[in-house]
Amino acid sequence: MGYSITQATPSDNQDELLALINRNFKKTDSHWFNWSHQQNPFGENYCWLAREEAAGQLIGSTGLLTRRMNYNGHPFAVGQAESINIDKEHRSAQAALKLQRALISHLPDTDFNFVYGMTDTASAIFKRCRYKEVGTFQHWVKPIRCEYKFKERIRSTILRKSVSTVIDLALRAYSLESHTFLSHRNIVNYDAPIDERFETLFNENSKDIVMVERTREFLEWRFRREPSTRFHIMTLENRERELLGYMIYVLGESGRSGDYAAGIQDFFYRDLKSLKQMLAAFCHHSRQIGLESIVINYFGREEVSRLLSRFGFFQRHSDTKVFVYANPKFQDFKLESILDPNRWHLTNAELLS
Repeated sequence: MGYSITQATPSDNQDELLALINRNFKKTDSHWFNWSHQQNPFGENYCWLAREEAAGQLIGSTGLLTRRMNYNGHPFAVGQAESINIDKEHRSAQAALKLQRALISHLPDTDFNFVYGMTDTASAIFKRCRYKEVGTFQHWVKPIRCEYKFKERIRSTILRKSVSTVIDLALRAYSLESHTFLSHRNIVNYDAPIDERFETLFNENSKDIVMVERTREFLEWRFRREPSTRFHIMTLENRERELLGYMIYVLGESGRSGDYAAGIQDFFYRDLKSLKQMLAAFCHHSRQIGLESIVINYFGREEVSRLLSRFGFFQRHSDTKVFVYANPKFQDFKLESILDPNRWHLTNAELLS
């Protein structure tokens, strides 16, 4: 079966793209489409469409999202490869490969130093297109209350509560949470606005990290204008209201075991001491409001992973891999310099699905 690939503008093909997205991702909200495809604070997105040659029907698409990163103290443009979206009956490698090859062949016409992509289903396609694999996202879970784990194993409510209370106390005693105290010089705000302090925090502490710029404009777009989700923002501040760190999270996210969870969507911090105090405060807050667990997806620095483990987070299996592809237009850009996962900082802020 043959497929034709054309470059397009999302707004010119909105009805067809919305129908394709709805068929495969069950998203029917035109507001979400406008937000994700037409309001990018970093600039215009690119789009490629796959059509069945015989019938001319749209059967697949992919996109390239404009992003700006900071590395070694210098900002530069990059592209984020969007998830490949193909109708079920056409999910052979042919259509997906054609879409991805069309994307990378367009790179010399852009100012992107490289493209990065995150996928749990298309790793083979990325590899066949000669992307370099950087590593795998980590999925972390911290139990706050374990009773939900025993609902099917212990039918007696009294016994179940007794067993889970003992385990909860043991887990809390084991966690660094029990040995971390908020400095009297700092305050925690659970209803913080996004302001210029977020950009200052990023600019002063991101020199050696590969990450999308956390500008006020980007954070407002990602977490205030996204039409389908309500996000909460927690900040750690000193008495002079300088920002030491932040966490952006959702409440009520259902964990893999059906638990009532808090999902940390994004975070950044000045130093490990600040991250430690934020995690302790957030664990305490989650326990106070009756949550059963905290979940977080993260790709990057080992210091974060080690600290999550010390706070009683357990790592679960994840299939989401991170790939990069260098733009041949920029011969002086050394892709090897960003192949170390310990240099990265990616969160759910980059996972737009």
